[in-house]
Amino acid sequence: MSIHYLFELLGGLALFLYGMNLMSDGLELVAGDKLRVVIEKMTSSFFKAILVGTFVTAVIQSSSATTVMVVGFVNAGLMTIYQAVGIIMGANIGTTITGQLVALNISAVAPIIAFTGFVMSTFSKKKKKRYIGRAILGLGFLFMGMEFMSTAMEPLRDSPEFVELMLKFKNPILGVSVGTLITAVLQSSSASLGILQAIANQGIIPITSSMYIILGFNIGTCITSVLSSIGASKNAQRTALVHVLFNIIGTLIFIILSQILPVGELVLKYSRDYPAAQIANFHTVFNIATSVMLFPFARKLADLSFEIIRGIDKEQEDLSLKYINKTITKEAPATFTDVRAEINRMLDIVRENYKDSIELLKNYDEDKYDVIFKREKVINFLNKEISRFIIDSLDLAMNATQSSNFAAYLRISRDLERIGDHTKNVADVAKSRSEESLIFTDSSIGELEELDKILEEMFDTVRGELDRDNRKAFMKEANERVQKDVGSFRNNHMIRMREKICDPESGLLYEKTLTALERISSYISNAAKLSV
Repeated sequence: MSIHYLFELLGGLALFLYGMNLMSDGLELVAGDKLRVVIEKMTSSFFKAILVGTFVTAVIQSSSATTVMVVGFVNAGLMTIYQAVGIIMGANIGTTITGQLVALNISAVAPIIAFTGFVMSTFSKKKKKRYIGRAILGLGFLFMGMEFMSTAMEPLRDSPEFVELMLKFKNPILGVSVGTLITAVLQSSSASLGILQAIANQGIIPITSSMYIILGFNIGTCITSVLSSIGASKNAQRTALVHVLFNIIGTLIFIILSQILPVGELVLKYSRDYPAAQIANFHTVFNIATSVMLFPFARKLADLSFEIIRGIDKEQEDLSLKYINKTITKEAPATFTDVRAEINRMLDIVRENYKDSIELLKNYDEDKYDVIFKREKVINFLNKEISRFIIDSLDLAMNATQSSNFAAYLRISRDLERIGDHTKNVADVAKSRSEESLIFTDSSIGELEELDKILEEMFDTVRGELDRDNRKAFMKEANERVQKDVGSFRNNHMIRMREKICDPESGLLYEKTLTALERISSYISNAAKLSV
């Protein structure tokens, strides 16, 4: 094989891979965020999840992209691992579309397809048409790259050594290993399949050898989801593991069947006399058959991932009720005790976030900012779950006082959640100050410290030793002080703005901080007055 053919092979490979990426990106841009919504929402059953996975992957032409999205959804808590299993199965089916496209054998008109896509992507005024043009351009490049690779491999037909090497892949272990390695490097089973089709079109590798390489492609494509799960939650890691388990189990089943049934001969019998089509058909049949066979065991696959990856993430632990047990029915007094304990836990998290957000104003730290937002997710979760539990508990037998107490804690939960929102606003101000290198004046910092001192006293009093009447009186007075001080500080702020002492952009952030602290004071005062 001369250097000329080698360069043509590498150029064809580059054009093929670029075309595939261009087509995938174009189709994904056409679909927009709708696909993410489809994945997130339409997965109420395993069967629906499989259909969604198939459809989405067929549209974006990348099972890797689909599985990475799914791992991300599981990591974010938007999807359960059981929903993810069905989508992964569907993604394996949807990815076979690319092989079938390559098998169409329309290389002769590929330049026309590419030119049409170029015109649309360059000269169309509408975004959607430009994205469609990009996908068409990618399709044209894909077929042109395929043709270049096929031409470059023609001399290999006359190389006994290379032909002999291809025949060795009839060994299942060798074939699967090579296929896995190739796809792990390229991170695209569709790209690997296209290269194999180009080789097969020269009559160099028979279907009996290529089918084991294809099985390896399915295992190798798991590398993308595995990489995306590194550092993610345990459930995200379990999702990636399910992807690996599904493809390995499917491969083992097929290897066993291939020793009993003449699979290669069956593929040749029911496919047209074109090697690329035979490979595409085997890939499609294998992935569909594997999904059908493992469909009844989908939940077991997810359960197995829990057995292999044990433990629970801290974030998962935080996003759970520690004192309320919904499975046990208690009498009203005991139930109220559990609610109060959960509310106190929520209050502690809210206060921790408040302290950290004030600290961010003084010394910004990105890690602390991220922690605040993770805690905010916990606060929102607790508000939702506590509120739901209190409403359900109102059906219990209770007197008027007990009923009033439950209603009060329903409002307290809401108030604490709103404190969390305004605390998050303070953290956002700190982030903006840091990113834009904005500075608060010494006077502004001093005023914020005065407000912080009062708010800290208010937080202390909520869980303090004062009786209810004295606590209410203190909170009323403290809240009035905050409202008065905020009004005074706003006037001072306007004077600084007029005298050009304060930068306008910094002044806007200072005003947002004043508003947030004012609202926090009001809500913590309300919560303290209601607590019993």
